[in-house]
Amino acid sequence: MTLKSALDLFVRDPRASLLIPEVGTNIGYALPDAKGLDEVAAVPGRISLAFGKPIYCLPPAFGASDHVTRVILTAMKFDPPMRSAINLRFVEGLKGEDVYVFDRSKEPLDSAKLEGRTMNFMVESAFKSRPRVRYILDVGAHGKEPSTFVISTDPVNAVKEALSLAEMIK
Repeated sequence: MTLKSALDLFVRDPRASLLIPEVGTNIGYALPDAKGLDEVAAVPGRISLAFGKPIYCLPPAFGASDHVTRVILTAMKFDPPMRSAINLRFVEGLKGEDVYVFDRSKEPLDSAKLEGRTMNFMVESAFKSRPRVRYILDVGAHGKEPSTFVISTDPVNAVKEALSLAEMIK
């Protein structure tokens, strides 16, 4: 119920339309001690924009998003209470001790070649570089849209933190 509440809170807020990247947004929430894709619920098909408003077609389901699941499961290895994440447009100018900037050009070639490993490497790098991580800014690369990830204890908090970033989007 918490993930559905967070999803509805996000799509009903007019600021959400400023935060959704071209690739769409997803919100995920892992079971305690989750280890795999089937233990993390997310939005099948992501949240997208239609006529300037956020929409989604299906309710949250376990196993719905490999992308946000990898972010959450990797974060949980370092900080187990951080069981939720949301991806957003790139938020330029976001700064703080809990903000990590990820430059894909620094990723080892062997990791970049393995499909799906970039998210793991990005989150591992973030948590190894600072004691507390709540925001990861992925500066993108050729063919990869820059984005922001908000990592939180639950999806309602993740959405509230995400919506508070809308004023920074130009």
